[in-house]
Amino acid sequence: MKIERTRNTLRNIVFGFGYRTLNIVLPFISRTAILYVLGEQYLGLSSLFTSILSFLSLAELGLGGAMVYSMYRPIAENDKATIRALLNLYRRLYRIIGTIILTLGLCLIPFLKILIREELPDDINLYVLYIIYLINAVLSYWLFAYKNALLQAYQRNDVDSKIAIVITPLSYIVMLGALFLTKNYYAYIFWLPIFTIATNIARLIYVNRNFQELEPEGEISKELRNSIVKKVKALIGTKLNTVVLNASDNIVMAAFFGLTTIAIYGNYYYIMSSIVGFLGICYSAMTAGLGNSIATESVEKNYNDFMKFSFINSWLVGWCTICLVCLYQPFMYLWVGEELMFPFYVVLEFGLYFYVYSIRKIPVTYKDAAGIWWEDRFRPYVCMVVNLVLNIILVQVIGISGIILSTVFSLCISIPWENYTIFKYVFHRGSWEYYQKMLYYAFTMLLAGLATFALCYPLGNGFPALILKGCICIVIPNLLIVLLNFKGKEFQAAKEFVGGILKRRG
Repeated sequence: MKIERTRNTLRNIVFGFGYRTLNIVLPFISRTAILYVLGEQYLGLSSLFTSILSFLSLAELGLGGAMVYSMYRPIAENDKATIRALLNLYRRLYRIIGTIILTLGLCLIPFLKILIREELPDDINLYVLYIIYLINAVLSYWLFAYKNALLQAYQRNDVDSKIAIVITPLSYIVMLGALFLTKNYYAYIFWLPIFTIATNIARLIYVNRNFQELEPEGEISKELRNSIVKKVKALIGTKLNTVVLNASDNIVMAAFFGLTTIAIYGNYYYIMSSIVGFLGICYSAMTAGLGNSIATESVEKNYNDFMKFSFINSWLVGWCTICLVCLYQPFMYLWVGEELMFPFYVVLEFGLYFYVYSIRKIPVTYKDAAGIWWEDRFRPYVCMVVNLVLNIILVQVIGISGIILSTVFSLCISIPWENYTIFKYVFHRGSWEYYQKMLYYAFTMLLAGLATFALCYPLGNGFPALILKGCICIVIPNLLIVLLNFKGKEFQAAKEFVGGILKRRG
């Protein structure tokens, strides 16, 4: 059975963008409120606990990705018995994982003080605060997390977005109201697990109503079980590498610098990760549809789609990189003030970090959709070790720059490895054409970026300068990218693709 890939992808993107907008604006308001009501140390604590719990999530070991991938073929074949059996297995495993995370989290409590170099605010009990964060993380696994696999596999991520669009604003209204009324961080964070429960119950109600014939029951075949075990083994490295990439920075900073530096870094990372999140909506919305396409369409069609999406992604990533470099500092100047800003060379490093991280996302999305994790199983371990070793060494030599550049270097190792896997096992051809295109796209982005920065730089900081720079960033880089690419076949394919979507929507 073919699912409606384009329609579902578009629906997921539309509602995903709505949710992501809320998920940028509301946490931004929240960070600002905490910063001015309580101080930057509280922001640092929040970032540190989030990083610690990301490490604990390693207990999941990539199970979610393997389970969702395992549903693609049963869905394409309308094999409901297998889907029900997969859900039954998923439910049992996630309950076990939640218990493991709770146990490991409690075991970490005696070591929390070692991670923080400076004195905590007088009104903070480190252990009470940590337990609230830990409970919130565990609830995500215990409360019907397996139901979300159905939504992802059937390409209905928009349902999660719709639920979040309702619950997320309510949660921030309540939490910020408690913060302003009490000026107490406990009153703010207490509501976090309560709204996690509400979100999971809302998802449960929707899935039970719309997938009544897919209640968990039965056992999967031995062959399918062995396939899942193999995929989970392959995904362990990917999961480890992802967590180390995203979570180790704050822990290393806590050990070498303290909570204030974590808060400053967190503000810059928050802006970058917000844009990554917007782009991630597209990748996430595409994954199930690409999995279905790989299972039902020809290799040639999938390759042409890959090149088309790579061009679109390069355009978006290049434009966003230019915007980051040109707008980071004037925005930070208005938001947090000059005393909580990094030097401009750190902005350039964040721009490089964003570009290298995001430009590889189309190959990674195809790899996930095709489920070729076993063939790629050694790569994440190499990248993870390189990242950790360089992190610890370079942070002592060049400070914050060492943390960012160690991540960039590990990603640069990852890119050719990932591409080799995709072209060998999905497209069955060489990758020279792809690299030629990507180098040209990077060159056009660099030219557009230099021209845009040259126009923005003399304008300085302040609100009028930020608005004017924003207008320049909207017009100049996109105009130059179009002029430098409009004759290419990928540009024409992308134009037809977007035109078809707009026509369908009309």
